[in-house]
Order: sequence, then C-alpha cells, then structure tokens
Amino acid sequence: MGAFEKEFERILISSSQEGISDVFITEGAPVFCRRAGLMFRLGDYEITRDDIWSVFTRITRREHQEDFLKRKEADFTWELSEWRYRVHIYRQRGRTAFAFRVLPKEIPPLERLGQAGAVEQFMDYEDGLLLITGATGAGKTTTVASFLAEMSTRKDYHILTLEDPVEFVFPQGRCLFSQQELGRDFLGYPGGIISAMRENPNVIMIAELRDGESCEAALSAAASGHFVIATMHTGGVVETVERFISMFYEERQNLARSMLASSLRGICAQKLFAGQRGRQYCGVEVLHGNNAAANIIRRGKYEQLQSVMQSGGDQGMQTMEMAVERLRGEQLRAMDRAI
Repeated sequence: MGAFEKEFERILISSSQEGISDVFITEGAPVFCRRAGLMFRLGDYEITRDDIWSVFTRITRREHQEDFLKRKEADFTWELSEWRYRVHIYRQRGRTAFAFRVLPKEIPPLERLGQAGAVEQFMDYEDGLLLITGATGAGKTTTVASFLAEMSTRKDYHILTLEDPVEFVFPQGRCLFSQQELGRDFLGYPGGIISAMRENPNVIMIAELRDGESCEAALSAAASGHFVIATMHTGGVVETVERFISMFYEERQNLARSMLASSLRGICAQKLFAGQRGRQYCGVEVLHGNNAAANIIRRGKYEQLQSVMQSGGDQGMQTMEMAVERLRGEQLRAMDRAI
C-alpha cells in the first residue's frame, strides 16, 4: 500500500468520525470536504496523478473500471473499516476526481428525521405512487430508507428496491427485501420496473426517476396494485409535478397527467436549511394526492397545488413557507438561506 493510499484511508475514516458528509479528491487540486452544507479545504494536500491511480485501483472492481472507461463516470458503494461510502468517479478538465458520500452506519428511525418524518402518514397505502424529492444531498435516500425500515416492523410485505448503487442494506425482518443494483442486477430502470412487477412485490422502491420511460413504467406499476416509492431531483411540489409530466413526449402528456392524477398518493419535497450551532434542519413541503390535487393535475394548473397545501394542514399538508415558519417557531433555523 502506497503512502497516499494509507493517508487516503486516514482522511476518510477521520472525516467520517468528525461528522463530515462528503469528501472530494481531485487530481491537481486540494482535498475538500463538506460539513453541515459548507465546503472547506482539508489540510495542504495536492493530489497527483499517481495518488489518483492508487485510490482508483484500491476502491474499484473490474466492472467499475470498465464502466468508467466507457461512460467517463462510475457509481458504487465501498466499505472501509466500519464505514460505508457512496462513491462517484468522474472527469473534470480531463482529470479524474472522486466524490465520497459518508453513509450513516445505521438507518435512523423516522422520529429522528424532523419534518422529513412526515412521510410516515403515507405508510398504510397499498398501491399508488409516492414521490420523495429534493436537491442532491437533501436526505431523500435516508428518508426512504427510514420509511422502508419502519414499514418492515409493521407490515408483512415483499419490498423490492431498484438502486444505483445499493446504499443501505436492510435486515430481513417481517418483510422480505430484494435489493437490486443497476448494472449488476438489472440493466435500466424502465426494464427493471417491468421485471419487478413479475417478482410479486408489494412495494417497489425506485432510487431515481430520470426519464419518461421510467416514469411511465412507475405509473403502470402503481396502477397495477403496487405501492411505488420513488425519488426525483427536483425542488418543490409544483416543480416536481411539472418535471414529471415534462419527461413524457408532448403527445403523451395528457395521458400522463391522467395517470398521475389517478395514482399519486403524495409528494414530500425536502430542503435543508442552515440552523443553530452549525447543524442542518429539514423543511418538507407535503402534498396529499386527494381529489382536489387530482383535478388540478388533470387540468395542468399545477401552480394551484399551492392552495391545496395551504388549506390542507389538518390532513398533514404544508407548503415550504409553512415548513420554514415551523422551523423558526421551534427556534431551529438561524439563517435565511437554504443549503
């Protein structure tokens, strides 16, 4: 093991222990980290090409290397000591770079997620579509993992997950978990969703809806008696619905609106805010797919969903403005900016 390879492992372990969420290692640049949403430089490292190569050969398997050579990027999870990391290898300015996301050692219970725990109100649905949305790093994966872990203590289900990569490993309790990883267990989300329906799951979790084919397959699964939980990289509820429909070809968008209106059970849109003592707090916009929301979606008047959330507080709904006011009321929020 080379000198930097040992130092690289020390950097990751110490960063994980100190509450750092992300570590960035780039050829020809210093090491940077993110903690509580803020970036900072770590030490006086200047990463060489040899350093990058030593890390690359240390953490990758053959399929990762082939994937990187073909696509100029690769995604996988990697374990070091007692820690697990989601790794993204990419290129910038012709140089190789790594982004390491530190994964929690344990799946946190819903009651520890703050407002993100609002997803619990959707626990008893047996079919339809639930969307968990937010920017990268907003905690979508953790929220979904906590939701499924709680579900496994209450239900006797077969839960099938389609992930890229598998991040949290679920214990087999009352529920049977079938966790499938893109590239290893299935070749693409549209085909993976169709195949999943043949495997008799009660719940299908889709790590990310990226295109119209995946969205259409998710709606088909939701309409055929499966409870489908999926994430999207979008902002608030209105943006999520707009983005979902826009991924369909224009001639199919009327059908997509009708299918989404019939199948949507809810949307939880997460955003992290900087709070006191350097901590982060989650604000969540919540929409229930009730009759009012369904009619609005069918008509394509998505901006009117705001009024549904504003008037739906007794049903567990709230806008992001209402979420922020709750954070202020709890004296958790210290800055007027999102992370």
